[in-house]
Amino acid sequence: MQLRTISTACLLLCLGAFAPGCDDASKKGDDKKTDAKAKADEKKTDDAKAKADEKKADEAKVDEKVDEKADEKADEKADEKADEKADEKADEKKADDTKVEEKADEKKADDKGKAEDKKAATKDPKPDEGKTDPGPSADGKALFGTKCKNCHNANGDGKTKIGEENDVEDWTEAGWKGKWPEDKIVDIVTNGKSGTKMKPFKDKLTADEIKAVSKYARSLGK
Repeated sequence: MQLRTISTACLLLCLGAFAPGCDDASKKGDDKKTDAKAKADEKKTDDAKAKADEKKADEAKVDEKVDEKADEKADEKADEKADEKADEKADEKKADDTKVEEKADEKKADDKGKAEDKKAATKDPKPDEGKTDPGPSADGKALFGTKCKNCHNANGDGKTKIGEENDVEDWTEAGWKGKWPEDKIVDIVTNGKSGTKMKPFKDKLTADEIKAVSKYARSLGK
């Protein structure tokens, strides 16, 4: 009986001695699991953060490309507008140059016409060679005063009431004499001038009188 009691006591002592070792082993196992889980969680967090960073980087690249395209389009539009303005200015310059050339051509034509008129005004028709013209015997000035002055005025400028109403030419303008040789005036005085108030004088004046008044009338011109 005493021996059984002693054996039981020894067993209890042994169990008490080994119990703390078992608890430590169990605790160490739990710590390892906790560390592994923490590392796994940390790795997941790092992976998630890395993916988030990659996504942000990709989005930033996309935004950058969008901005680049927008800038390119803006530059293209600016270049197009600049080209349009340059074309408009070029067209305006061409138009201005054309106007200048036209004015220059008009001036040349005017100067040429004036030069020709001046030349003609200083150059009377040459008389026929070998012929002498004694001139009319009638008084051309007196005939002009009675037959022509009312329309052509005394000095031939046509500034009379009848002359202004019928747009009678001003003989005193430079170049008029060069365009109206004496034989042409004789023809008009003789046969009249169609489309005007100038009537023929062939039935009212002799050939000598017509020649005399025509010669005097031409002498008033320039």
